[in-house]
Amino acid sequence: MRIKSLMILLMCAVLMFTAACSGNNQKNDADSGSASSDTAGNSENGSKTDGKSIVIYFSRVGNTDFPADVDALTSASIRIDNGTVKGNAQLMAEYIAAEAGCETYEITVEEPYPVDYDETVNLAREEQNKNARPALKNDTINTDEYDTVYLVFPNWWADLPMPLYTFFENHDFSSKTINVFATHEGSGFSKTVDAVKKLEPKADVNEGLAVRGANVTDEEQSIRKWVKDN
Repeated sequence: MRIKSLMILLMCAVLMFTAACSGNNQKNDADSGSASSDTAGNSENGSKTDGKSIVIYFSRVGNTDFPADVDALTSASIRIDNGTVKGNAQLMAEYIAAEAGCETYEITVEEPYPVDYDETVNLAREEQNKNARPALKNDTINTDEYDTVYLVFPNWWADLPMPLYTFFENHDFSSKTINVFATHEGSGFSKTVDAVKKLEPKADVNEGLAVRGANVTDEEQSIRKWVKDN
């Protein structure tokens, strides 16, 4: 009887020890699950703090009333893309937006520029000489929604097109990042980046790429690479 009682006591002790170990393992599993959940939560919160980007661009197409049968060969600033008339700066903006996965916003003027390229060039020079501020159409962007801006425009007379002066004087980009991209026919950025810095002194203004207008389609991968790497 005594041996039998000892065996029963021993079996009970073994069962109690096993139950205790099982409880500790369950507690450890619960702790692990809690840590995974916290990690996922931190990752989600991190993605929410990522700044929203936008491509803001100015191009002749959209600011000139081109006829449907316009010949792209007669102008250095436009081309036919899959049957659609597009500006060089517009194409660059589309490449950037596609790579960055963001929307675009086009700066447009109330009074369109001439169809004739030389007339547009002359008018741009006249506006610059007068330090003009051309009126903009549908200038409704809410800059508070964005943290990063990709700014695209053609270099006109070694400076920003004057409608961009109107735009930046209408909006505050303080604490935003502005990456500057320009199309040109040999003059690169000229003083355009410095002009943006003066217009938006509290923004972080960076050089993006200056691409010869005639080479925009050839430089698509270079443009996309810049966006991807920066």
